[in-house]
Amino acid sequence: MALTIITQPSILVLAKQPVVFTVHSDVTEAPLRIVGAIPGIGGDSIQADSARNASFDFSDYLKNLVTQKGKTGSQPQAYSEVPLPVWFTFDERVGNPPETRPPLENSDFLLLDAYIPKTIRKHFYYHYANLLAYLKESKACLTWWPVDEEKKVLPAQMECVNYLQVFSPDTLTITLNLTLVFSDGTQSNRGAIFTISNVPYLKLVYFPTGYSQLGIEALAAQYPEKELSGYFVSINYGPPNHSEPISCAYRYSVDFSYYEKPRILVFKNPFGLYEYLLCTGASQQDNSIKYETAVTEGKTVPDKLNWKLTRSDVVKTNTGFLKAKQILWLADLLETTETFELIDGAMHPIVFKDVELPVVHTGDFIYSAELEYEYAYNEYTEQA
Repeated sequence: MALTIITQPSILVLAKQPVVFTVHSDVTEAPLRIVGAIPGIGGDSIQADSARNASFDFSDYLKNLVTQKGKTGSQPQAYSEVPLPVWFTFDERVGNPPETRPPLENSDFLLLDAYIPKTIRKHFYYHYANLLAYLKESKACLTWWPVDEEKKVLPAQMECVNYLQVFSPDTLTITLNLTLVFSDGTQSNRGAIFTISNVPYLKLVYFPTGYSQLGIEALAAQYPEKELSGYFVSINYGPPNHSEPISCAYRYSVDFSYYEKPRILVFKNPFGLYEYLLCTGASQQDNSIKYETAVTEGKTVPDKLNWKLTRSDVVKTNTGFLKAKQILWLADLLETTETFELIDGAMHPIVFKDVELPVVHTGDFIYSAELEYEYAYNEYTEQA
């Protein structure tokens, strides 16, 4: 007697989407219950139907398992616990009192703290069976930024791509390759800027892609007769003998303009990784202090005194000009529960108070969004 898995998810499991197994038992005894579990986490016991099948959705048990944060910095890094290995067990409980039969174990799964955004979910599942199929076919990195559009960056701004090695079941050496783009339309392929060796199948790697992070100022200085307008990067494999792109090309335009108060926000994107939004529009910050007053005995101290104050900082900013697809990308980012403002290289947690997103129309329109947030901490001063 044995259990058989009839349906199961792809090897790459999304913690914030349904994770469904259907299990069949060949036992003829009754009553029959089938127990599905994630060892050490929890599970469910389900009465088998007339066909001796039981279906399980483990998404509620998976939502908080991935705890490693997205990476930042100026050097490439491989993630140690993302995707996170997970396994599932199933066993039969037969008879009354129930007798437990030997379990069926299924351990070949990797977990991302991810979901498919609602804005693209219908289109996505019409074209792709699952996320793994999408990544293999599209060669996209783990971002929903529209790959056919440039992303504007400031010279000092941090940027990144996170690449999941879906190209080959073999271990690869992969590189981040850089191509400079000049205002006269010419380009210069600078080859590999970063290299990471021995990257196994379904290993996640972080690559910095900002202007300063890649040292582009020094590279562009080698072309004194040309004016840099931007650059693009791709993930390649095969060095040193050859180099073949295995990802999309991600394009950036470098904005050397002066902005009085540019702000950079960091979001945990739908893949559970960090992504950056540059806000170059009008910005203001309001600092408020609220006091609480106590009445005293009035002899050694004044009749009233402020015994407690609470200070909060509220920011209103504008994204600056964005295209339609970029607004939709931002709308998906705003579903996150984890957001920061990047100030002098440090990430300060923020919470949104009010957001005004434009209605996106067909055609070639330019948009902007108004964002209002406050820093996710209050400063308290108390004196008893």
